[in-house]
Amino acid sequence: MVRVSFLGYPVDNSTMEEILYWIKDSVKKRNPRIIAVTNANKLWQAHDNSDLSFFVKTADLIIPEYAVVWGAKKLGIGLHHVGGIMLLKSFLPFAEKNGLRPYFLGAKPEVLQRMIARIRQQYPRLNISGYHHGYLNDADVKEAALRDIKKNNPDVLFIAMGSPKQEYLMSELKGSLNVPVLMGVGGSFDVISGDKDDAPPWARSKGLEWVYRISQDPLDMSYWKRYIITNAWFVWRVAREYMGLRNDT
Repeated sequence: MVRVSFLGYPVDNSTMEEILYWIKDSVKKRNPRIIAVTNANKLWQAHDNSDLSFFVKTADLIIPEYAVVWGAKKLGIGLHHVGGIMLLKSFLPFAEKNGLRPYFLGAKPEVLQRMIARIRQQYPRLNISGYHHGYLNDADVKEAALRDIKKNNPDVLFIAMGSPKQEYLMSELKGSLNVPVLMGVGGSFDVISGDKDDAPPWARSKGLEWVYRISQDPLDMSYWKRYIITNAWFVWRVAREYMGLRNDT
């Protein structure tokens, strides 16, 4: 596991197997750690968000989505592609085999229920420590969710709320819940539940997940903003770095 620098941010070059055993070791040590997933959209947000930038730069493990792998390759840096949903999907059978207890926080209640039912069907020996929906705007609801997490004492806490909300929450909870591993997984619960299709291998392996997402719902303007505007910004930043034009603008 080697840490490199990409566009001013640290990224860990790790295989899936290395990350899974890193999680297992973290659970054994019971010393809270955060896994950050970095991609074009998150770097775009972090460029004008000092709190998110600090989060990414200080996370204990930073794994790259395909855009970062692609950009790093253009700059002569080799990285393994281990995206957030890829890690979550690989973690479930690994956790079942190794007795790790995950907690799932996020998504709508009905989506979360469908996801838990699917996971229990596919991994019947997996010990799910608990789960709670992600609508925590009400203080009482948030307090109840945190009490449930503390009571169940999970090994790994997956938070699916989107960025930067999930990153802010991980920063808040790292020192108070004593959960060994915290990780934000964005919209992964909707995919695991079956509510949304995962990007097919041809799209994921070529970095075309954004094209697939837009094709699934071309009228959703949030996709256009995220995948067109942020990708264009990202490609420009990589090109600037390649040409040696490095500054803060």
